[in-house]
Amino acid sequence: MAKGKDIKEIYDMMKTVCEETSKLIIVMNDMMENEGFKAVSGGSVMWDRSTHFRSPEFWLPYFLQRVFVKSENLSKGVGINIMFDSSMYGFENTIPFITCGFLESPNNKLGKSNDLFNAGWTEEEADEKTIDGKLCKTNFKDTGVTTTTYFLPIDILNNQEKVDQYIIKPLICLYNGQLDEAKNMISDVAIGIEEIVG
Repeated sequence: MAKGKDIKEIYDMMKTVCEETSKLIIVMNDMMENEGFKAVSGGSVMWDRSTHFRSPEFWLPYFLQRVFVKSENLSKGVGINIMFDSSMYGFENTIPFITCGFLESPNNKLGKSNDLFNAGWTEEEADEKTIDGKLCKTNFKDTGVTTTTYFLPIDILNNQEKVDQYIIKPLICLYNGQLDEAKNMISDVAIGIEEIVG
């Protein structure tokens, strides 16, 4: 085990990552609300956590998610899924990344979404996945949800303008069916699976 001082240093760095990520989510949340969207899960950004001493890999915030809808149409929405560590799901990311996406649900109610969590990188046989430039469309057979997503490295989102440029505006374009516009906005910054797994 590391020495006490090293453990405290690592803990402080983990806390800083959480605080910086919170700031990113707050900025995005406020901007989405200004565009007429509302988060579907109140203030929550996590689920499936553990407090059990035998499940330490689930103590840490390995992912954070926010999904937004407009009140007049609860069957479609947009969201982000920040992934720090997906190794427990058989996908070894070497960098933290954000899945940004548009979701359509046949049951007229979007909530916390395993589909957004899995979008673009899972390899389930039954799911249909098509790639168009940096956009990935996935039809999830078990839920009927369709996602159109792209990946961003988290470290490029270091100010409000970049959040607007690379998340808010492209997501609104995806929501409005303007795929070409969204592709153009993210073409220089979106990354593929090969860059995530290193």
